[in-house]
Amino acid sequence: MQLQPYEFQEDYFVYRYDGDFLGNIQPGSILRYAQQIATTQCAALGIDDEVYARTHTAFLLARQAFHVYQMPRVDERLTLITRPEKVYHAVNKRLTSIYDRQGNECVFVDSRWVLVDTDKRTILRNHPPEFDGPWAEKLPRTLPMRIKKITDAEEVGTYRADYSLCDMNGHLNNTRYADIIFDSLPLEVVRTQAVEDFLIYYHKEIPLGQSFRVCRAQLEENKWFFSGWHEDTCCFEANVTMKPIGE
Repeated sequence: MQLQPYEFQEDYFVYRYDGDFLGNIQPGSILRYAQQIATTQCAALGIDDEVYARTHTAFLLARQAFHVYQMPRVDERLTLITRPEKVYHAVNKRLTSIYDRQGNECVFVDSRWVLVDTDKRTILRNHPPEFDGPWAEKLPRTLPMRIKKITDAEEVGTYRADYSLCDMNGHLNNTRYADIIFDSLPLEVVRTQAVEDFLIYYHKEIPLGQSFRVCRAQLEENKWFFSGWHEDTCCFEANVTMKPIGE
């Protein structure tokens, strides 16, 4: 496959610790792969920890979605291609496709990143020159990015941003939200259904050691709404669409 200048490709192997009890890749692992290839491409272009420290900046995820065409399985070899777009209205869109060995697209991930000033805690509309790269001018493909909400969702559990869930920024890693959300689905759902669509809004970081409540509501058959709360602050909202296994 001939890559465009803004595209970056890596091969991945689905180790068994990336899978679930059915042998499918975990939704959180999909997001971890997408996050890793984005980090690897930036590092290859010289956008590394030294640059972030010198410019007092950090990339944070604002929204993220994925659609599953065919769920990857453990022991599979996959190819990921990521495609970042230039900053537009303070947002960098990044599209990542996961392909099987035959070149079929299995999963499509749509991520929306913002660059923040870590001193002022503000979003930067104009990026420092260190962040210039061979980004695409405009990527026409997209996934729906509007959350369907329910205001009276039921509380289904309390979690804490513990050691194993947090990253180098000292807060709950964005991929771990998916782990918590799918842990919060009814067992009869995850035993008989697989994820088809996932959408999450990251509203507020959850620092190491902070507890939060997870609320859940069923929107319609196979569709769910989740939200996470610290006291009266909404930290995240998500929609999950499932489908019966085998369809």
